[in-house]
Amino acid sequence: MKRKLRRWLAQLLVKTLIMVTRIMPRRAGLALFSRAGAAAFRFYPKDRERTLENLGLAFPDTDPMIVRAMAKGSFAALGSNAFDALRLTYLKPGRVLELCSFDGEHHLKGALERGRGVICLSGHIGCWELMGGYLSAKGYRVNVIARDLHDERMNDILVNMRLRHGIVSIPRGSGAVAGYRALKRGEILGMLIDQDIDVDGIMVPFFGVPAHTPRGAAVFALRSGAEIVPMAVYMQPGGEHRIMILSPLEFPSEELGEQERIDELTERCSEALERLIRIYPQQWVWFHDRWRRSGQES
Repeated sequence: MKRKLRRWLAQLLVKTLIMVTRIMPRRAGLALFSRAGAAAFRFYPKDRERTLENLGLAFPDTDPMIVRAMAKGSFAALGSNAFDALRLTYLKPGRVLELCSFDGEHHLKGALERGRGVICLSGHIGCWELMGGYLSAKGYRVNVIARDLHDERMNDILVNMRLRHGIVSIPRGSGAVAGYRALKRGEILGMLIDQDIDVDGIMVPFFGVPAHTPRGAAVFALRSGAEIVPMAVYMQPGGEHRIMILSPLEFPSEELGEQERIDELTERCSEALERLIRIYPQQWVWFHDRWRRSGQES
């Protein structure tokens, strides 16, 4: 009963917030949600302390006062980005073109021209759901591998939001065939690899500290021939979202065994993700327990 109550309250909260985004002008809504995020930094001590701890690990030589400011800023940025993410549930697909711009689109186009599809590698940075919607609105065929939410109704809201913007959701764990088919059709396969989850992975350096990182992106790339193109989206001071696309990752030498190539490419994926986060550190979700297995595995 408690679980059902919590889920019902979560659904009510999300629907209420969606309604708020409908009636508020965007500029005012971004400001309100940013303040709400900053307030959450104060009222959620567990997430606050984990954020401070993780930032301390990632930036060990940074003054603690600056680390605290970065931590609070990350909560505020999450609030602003949540405002635009909620709007995707009803926003007309073409409207996302007004919110974003590209930097490095030639990297994506060049990789797609090879005809083997592209693995778009990213993390929980900025308004990551908006990035897929923007790519779709630009004419790209987009699929994403994502974990289903435990709450079926909440999951339906998320999946339908993606479908509204032309994004096909592929459930993690059972979507290998669908993922390879998407790549074979020459489409985009989006993957987020910045969290420590219970999937096949390897401990690789992340901000200089070993972190358990999924092998999935490397496996898909090496077995399909699709290039891995790192990218992320960042909200700018004026409210525009800027998508930064890096050059495709170089594949490891074919002289290595398959497992060695997978592990080496996974490490390169982690390095690319770190580069993306360093561009605007405050827009990554720092309160995730990213390094929970550090020191436990090798």
